[in-house]
Amino acid sequence: MDYKRVTAQKRLGQNFLRDPAVIRRIVMALELSAADVVLEIGCGTGALTQHILAAKPGWFIGVELDRGLCEALSNRYSSASVSFSFLNKDILQVEIQEHIGDFEATGAKIKVVGNLPYYISSPIIDWLGRQSRLIEFATIMLQAEVADRVMASPGSKDFGVLTLLVNYYFSVTKLMDVRPGSFRPAPKVSSTVLLLRPKGTLALDSSEEAAFFQFVKRSFSQRRKTLWNCLKGDVVRADLEALLNRLGHPAEIRAEALALDDFICLYKELKR
Repeated sequence: MDYKRVTAQKRLGQNFLRDPAVIRRIVMALELSAADVVLEIGCGTGALTQHILAAKPGWFIGVELDRGLCEALSNRYSSASVSFSFLNKDILQVEIQEHIGDFEATGAKIKVVGNLPYYISSPIIDWLGRQSRLIEFATIMLQAEVADRVMASPGSKDFGVLTLLVNYYFSVTKLMDVRPGSFRPAPKVSSTVLLLRPKGTLALDSSEEAAFFQFVKRSFSQRRKTLWNCLKGDVVRADLEALLNRLGHPAEIRAEALALDDFICLYKELKR
């Protein structure tokens, strides 16, 4: 397959990375060794894949939804000396534990990398959070606007559910900005590469996390209204106001002004 002639499919959100300098920096950030298991989300034409495989990690898993591109990559590397598999799947349907094979017994964790399609980046981040106990870190490319939401501070217009989701599971570091011209075809927006490193200890048991994030989503269900107006019907007003007062916040506060620790405290106390 002549990758330079591959037509990007808009329905799959394809923008193929082509800038050698950006590719090199992303691969260097992975700090690859023979002991690593690498999962690439959205291999595309293999711009990152070829450099990752050249570094000879212990095991490589490539996930690509485009069947033609997935088959082409599998054929291209059929004689490679690296252990690998290419999965023609939606990443949201992949369970990491099913694919790490013998490496699971060694305690090895996975290094995730990917140029995430803009239209599905938030669900993929949610997926990464649920898989975080198996991940060493994730190096992901996002639309700059989405990255701003991930890194937002309480009280800012970008702060919201996605911010809290990411920061519950991960410590976030910005690695670089990427211009539209680094892709083919060039998107209309800039991109940002983030490093997500799972936190060693999480505040809640895994069985509670789904309910916690539902609580967070309800809290942001009407951004222009107070937290009480978003949660009424689910909590007792006096209890909520007493908790907010204990945390040093006024009763009329909106969800966007509360930090992650505030939400965790409110959830734990109110569920009682």
